[in-house]
Amino acid sequence: MKIVTVRVVTVGKAFVNKLLTILLLVGFLYGQTDTLTFKVKGLVCSFCAHGLTKGIGNLPFTNKQSIFVDINNQIVKVVINQNYKAVPHLKQTIELIKQTGYEVDKVFLNGVKLNG
Repeated sequence: MKIVTVRVVTVGKAFVNKLLTILLLVGFLYGQTDTLTFKVKGLVCSFCAHGLTKGIGNLPFTNKQSIFVDINNQIVKVVINQNYKAVPHLKQTIELIKQTGYEVDKVFLNGVKLNG
């Protein structure tokens, strides 16, 4: 009989966010896809999340499976399709979020905060 020991580690939200940022930066450095992250004010329910996922997912440089919406933290992450770069589509994405009735508070590109 073989005994296996499993250690369960609880990690905090800050650790997970740092890990995601590192993974996104590594992907960026190796020519992977760009990720836009938006802090969106007013995003509070699953209906809101569904509307944004559908709207942003219909844009030509992404798809619905590449959208992650966190209503608890009011965050929208958009993974840009591999043949596109995020910067030319940043304004279009922000405008869509605003037209849907939300305010974009902060914007990050591959985990790095953009000014403005």
